[in-house]
Amino acid sequence: MSDRRPDGGYSLIELMVVLGIVSVVGTLFTTAVIQVYRTANAVEADASIQSQLSVSLLQLDKTIRYAYSISAPHTEGTTPYVEYLVMAPEPGSTTLVKRCLQLRLTGTDPQSLQLQSRSWTVATPVSPGAWIPLASNLTTVAGTAPFVRTQPTTALNHQLLGIRLAARQGPTSRTSTVTFTALNTYASTALDSNGQPLAPASEPCYNTATRS
Repeated sequence: MSDRRPDGGYSLIELMVVLGIVSVVGTLFTTAVIQVYRTANAVEADASIQSQLSVSLLQLDKTIRYAYSISAPHTEGTTPYVEYLVMAPEPGSTTLVKRCLQLRLTGTDPQSLQLQSRSWTVATPVSPGAWIPLASNLTTVAGTAPFVRTQPTTALNHQLLGIRLAARQGPTSRTSTVTFTALNTYASTALDSNGQPLAPASEPCYNTATRS
């Protein structure tokens, strides 16, 4: 005669406890996976917007570093501009001539602005080229102008151009601040023939036709 008892299986309470534990573990796992994806997406977005702005500013370094004059930044309407003078060939030529490069931060949405550039040969009449986009999804930094020129001092005998912008992608925003030194400028660059500060209208790249 066998004394084995028949298997009674699991009770309803035991099943409910197991299901509850599985549900909690599943919720924790799902939450962890979602958090990992969110973190990865945020890191990717951060790297993307930082890279775009960094590449654009690096391109500007190749021209601003060798500028012969940096004009006073100005705002036309709500759009900030700045110009600087370089020696560069005209399109389709290899002969170096005086050319003005102009930067502006423009757009109808203040949370999605675009940094653009164009250039023209110093001549009469002035004939600016088309605007070329350098970076998008930009914003200004509160309390700071995007373009800031610093005139030569006894400590640093060159003009400086500071550019400060924030790049945005979705809720992610990162600020970049770069100061370029124009190595072909000197104290005399900022002075007229009488040794007085040069008026903005007398600077090499000033032209009313390009202020729009």
